[in-house]
Amino acid sequence: MTCTLSRSRATGRARTSALVALLFVPALLLGCGLIDPVKKVSENAEVRAQVIEALVSDPGRRNEVIARFMAQPADRKALLDQLLGDETAKGALVETILADDRGKALVAAKVAANDAGAKTFIRMLMTTGVMGASLTQKQADALGYGDAYSYGTRRRTMADLKSLGRAVDSWAKEHDGAYPVCNGLDDVRTCLGRSLEKERVASLRLDDAWGKPLMYWSDKEGKEYLLISYSTDGAWDGAGRTGPTDGLDCDIVFSNGDFVQWPGSFRKEEIQ
Repeated sequence: MTCTLSRSRATGRARTSALVALLFVPALLLGCGLIDPVKKVSENAEVRAQVIEALVSDPGRRNEVIARFMAQPADRKALLDQLLGDETAKGALVETILADDRGKALVAAKVAANDAGAKTFIRMLMTTGVMGASLTQKQADALGYGDAYSYGTRRRTMADLKSLGRAVDSWAKEHDGAYPVCNGLDDVRTCLGRSLEKERVASLRLDDAWGKPLMYWSDKEGKEYLLISYSTDGAWDGAGRTGPTDGLDCDIVFSNGDFVQWPGSFRKEEIQ
């Protein structure tokens, strides 16, 4: 397979104080006639960030708000779409909801009872990369969520590679600029597990969004390293350095502090 250069590129981000956010949520979501919640949330990025912060930080408030979202057909989809316009906050919101048993059960019950709500929530899950390991690109395509799925899995994987790369770069600064040396291309757990302290990688994901191990390679002198995700097909395409690519199956490669091969639909500089 040949990975070709890409022609397209894309973007996102916002966040603020949870205390102020909690004051805003009731006014925004009651829909009392004096305020148009969709307009309010869509036109004010600061308000949107405050509402998302409130949902993430307060389980009780989150469950109450989710119930309201799922119970008000009129503006529900538009309001959810606006709130979920912030990619970083959206990922935090989804992961927090799914980590909370009560929140998970409430969402599952509500979306199961409403087709429009279910589609909106599934799309939200797709675009955060949370659903990556649970299905394939072909299955996502068949369900009509192919673009959202590929967007979420690739963006999340790029962020995870960059975070792991920072850990490798940090280790090298403490070892005269030499990167951890491994014999051949291997699972990061095997390679980096012998060099990096557990605390350094404890909070990092070592599998890509498709559920496959991230891979690590270095030269014998420790002057260069590659961190690789085999992407959608789970197969190595030769550790390419072709820059931005078009193919969904093209590996995503991070080397010496930067992406050297990545999905061209993203600006690599915007991945945090």
